Amino acid sequence: MTAPVLVKTDDVVELGKRQLATLAEAGVELRVRVCHDEADLCAAGAEADALLVLSAPVTARVIAKLDRCRVIGRLGVGLDMVDLDAASAAGIQVTNVPAATVDEVSDHALALLLALSRRLLPLDASVRAGSWHYLAAGTEVRRLREQVVGVVGFGRIGAAFARKVGALGPVVLAFDPHLAPEQIAARGAEPVSLEELLRRSDFVSIHAPLTAETHHLIGATELAWMRPGAQLINVARGGLVDQPALVAALAAGKLGGAALDVLEEEPPADGEPLLALDDVLLTPHAAHYSLEAIDELLQTAVEDVVRVLRGEPPRHPANEVGGGASGPAPAGRPIPADAARSGGR
Repeated sequence: MTAPVLVKTDDVVELGKRQLATLAEAGVELRVRVCHDEADLCAAGAEADALLVLSAPVTARVIAKLDRCRVIGRLGVGLDMVDLDAASAAGIQVTNVPAATVDEVSDHALALLLALSRRLLPLDASVRAGSWHYLAAGTEVRRLREQVVGVVGFGRIGAAFARKVGALGPVVLAFDPHLAPEQIAARGAEPVSLEELLRRSDFVSIHAPLTAETHHLIGATELAWMRPGAQLINVARGGLVDQPALVAALAAGKLGGAALDVLEEEPPADGEPLLALDDVLLTPHAAHYSLEAIDELLQTAVEDVVRVLRGEPPRHPANEVGGGASGPAPAGRPIPADAARSGGR
């Protein structure tokens, strides 16, 4: 039987020895095809029984060209770049990795909050400019445990961040329309509406998924609700925040600052106004990264692809496919069960 083909659509993160061994043991051929847009993906997908995708957009147009593909493995938790409805209609299983980077992203959000709270960047800049005075960054530094931190989105990462920042003593509020108030309270936060959270919080940290409903969740109206001097942290998706509205709020002095690991356009274009603002801390979509997280992410994604190709249900399905992943393959070539030993975690 001809080996099934797994097409990896980027060269940003390379598979390690463990992942390559898993594919080899399963009899899967790996091909790397760097894809930047729909046209690239349509061409690459023609040879794929499975796709492993990072950021290239797997749109309905792309999915219509995937005649052989049985599974799309997303290297991460976010699914905003995959048309799940089109994949389900085509009988293609989509998987993701929901837990691999929880520690890293929640740690990063906490680090950004502490950097804003303690005004580390302006203090560092003042020392490098020749000053040596604790008030070089201003007189507005306040004790964190006497402030309020709001968490928008209270899934795995939001709840982990809340536990970590809560240990430092501030009041923690949380908004998540998909959780009952008692569920939020059981995770250690006070459940509130989005408006109440924004009006009460000194720091707002965003941990929601990007969907059609959450696009520009924080826009001009929501930014106007925030307390004067409040600061915004986003380690989720750039599209959750109306970026021009944020720039306007910062330039007007409405907000005290922002710390962003994600932007609406990545990398930012030349002349992006955020780059010129001293009260904005930027990191390059790095919150997810650690050596351990990347290895776990890649291994989990590869193992689920192998499971689907050999006719088994994935451990982390992101959509529903008629008949289930363990039923007869609607397309592609399943891996013989005796040749498909995936390496466990």
